[in-house]
Amino acid sequence: MVTIHVMEDLEEMQIIPLNGRYEFEVRKDGFLNTAGYGGPKKRGSWSIDIRNGEQEFFATIFRAAHHYYYNNIKGLRRPPNNGVLKTQLKLRAVFETNSDTNGSHCAACRFFGINSAIRIYNPTRNTMDLYGTIIHELAHASHWNMDRSGYNGADDYVVESWARGVQWELTRMVYSGYQPPYFNEYTGVVQDMIDGISGVDQVSGYSIRQIEDALDGQDNWNGWRINIKNKHTNGTENNLEALFNIWK
Repeated sequence: MVTIHVMEDLEEMQIIPLNGRYEFEVRKDGFLNTAGYGGPKKRGSWSIDIRNGEQEFFATIFRAAHHYYYNNIKGLRRPPNNGVLKTQLKLRAVFETNSDTNGSHCAACRFFGINSAIRIYNPTRNTMDLYGTIIHELAHASHWNMDRSGYNGADDYVVESWARGVQWELTRMVYSGYQPPYFNEYTGVVQDMIDGISGVDQVSGYSIRQIEDALDGQDNWNGWRINIKNKHTNGTENNLEALFNIWK
């Protein structure tokens, strides 16, 4: 099996397989151009250290997608699966600067698997931040897959706060010091419900899966909050309303 060693700041080395995966595909610029690394012909395994550039960008997207699809994600639902009457999720690595966004998710673009549902930009950012962005966009894809009608009509505060929370929870499984920024509809309400250490709330102890379960079928801020309280018993639940008010 072909493997690739991704070297980050010459200190940490991550090992990932560089071959096709059934559930997802990483694409590079070009309509149907699959990202990959062509190594020398040889028997057995081979490895390469990647430091910066286009190939590290591809590898980082692959690592994050592999994490969400195949590794431990603390009980969360997976992104859309491949199979009968379903299509493989395509993630496009756009190797260029975008001043408007670091990534995007377009559920409709997954139609027949022709276009890329997820696009990732700004490859010169550090690997940890890139990883977080990819997890964020995959969280959108998973949310859509769980509740398509709710996702399509949902309040931006619900959609983006949820994805930001998953971004925080899963990325720090790989980068323990990771902390995403919070602003506008990209709130820290999910983190606050889990860790309770922000200094501005009195809520803690919920699991990321409990918060996801309460999201199913909800498309507005207050409905999500009420569902969290109704579905799960928590000693801090009476402070949920104050917490949601802080963030919106």
